[in-house]
Amino acid sequence: MNEIRYNNNDYVSMLHLMARSLNLQLHDNVMRLPDKTGSGFSVAYNLPDGLSVLVSDGYFNDGLVLHRQTTTNQQYFILQFNEPFYKGAEQHKSAGEQHIYNLENNAVLLTSSLMDSRFIIPPKIRVRSVRIIFGNDFLNNFIGSEMTDKFLSNYFSMLLKGQNIELMDSEYRAIMDELIKEKPEHPLRRKFVYNRVMLLIEKLVTGFMRKIEKNKQAIKLKDDEISRLIKIEALLVKDYSGAPPVIAALSKVAAMSPTKLKKDFKSMYGLPVYEYYQKNRMMRAKSLLIEGRYAVKEVGIMVGYSNLGHFAGSFKKEFGILPSEMINDQHPSKNVLPAHITPSV
Repeated sequence: MNEIRYNNNDYVSMLHLMARSLNLQLHDNVMRLPDKTGSGFSVAYNLPDGLSVLVSDGYFNDGLVLHRQTTTNQQYFILQFNEPFYKGAEQHKSAGEQHIYNLENNAVLLTSSLMDSRFIIPPKIRVRSVRIIFGNDFLNNFIGSEMTDKFLSNYFSMLLKGQNIELMDSEYRAIMDELIKEKPEHPLRRKFVYNRVMLLIEKLVTGFMRKIEKNKQAIKLKDDEISRLIKIEALLVKDYSGAPPVIAALSKVAAMSPTKLKKDFKSMYGLPVYEYYQKNRMMRAKSLLIEGRYAVKEVGIMVGYSNLGHFAGSFKKEFGILPSEMINDQHPSKNVLPAHITPSV
């Protein structure tokens, strides 16, 4: 499966990078896939108000991984509407140091450039998608700063708790149909795309805020506080092989008092700092065990345990079974690795 790494803040540049990586040619920012690569097309637009859009419809013979790497110098947001013609694995799962999204289910998803994310398109699975990049200034001008802060704090809180926020519906699908079916060479194409993009963003924001008001569970955090908390979360789950960062160090990075950091982190992520760290640490261990490439002791070392008993106890507390039982359930013949394989730490 091909993997393309990028951190561009516009889709025209990203599409050029993708074309180079796949040895394909672009014509007027349109990439068409030949039979040897797959089928379909992608077209990119840089629009007024800092909006950037990528419209795609097709599949890749070998699949594709789009790895958007963290950018810390500038925050922007990425809104995706994905409609695959296949039903399979869950849309979102956490893998510790990264956020992984398997695009096998209908998905409406908003992420941040502060989040290191991998988007997996399975081989020969046709996916229609519309991706939109926009900045915080755009949202402030569009819905106002107060609404922006309320929307972002609540949305990312729910996203990072693993909650299912928004699914594709007939309205989203109708707008996507118009974007995908409209000819790229149409003389008023850019104005048409801009109009439909505004409709998609408006529908997401207003629909989400109605849900929040109905449930009366709104979280009140400012945009800069959200950005700092996302950075802290990324730092916290970056590496499990050693001790986690102490609160004092995290507070310094977040430019918050320890008390405020702990309070706001729990408000946004649903767990205290170290409970969140431990939960994701165990999820990482589970992911490594399921791979079947490592023995229990090796996985324990990789997630920072020097004592196998302590690792086994922590794992059972989280999942209700021992690490060895997890390996036996997933890979009955692979509970012990060959002696020549050494720990990867």
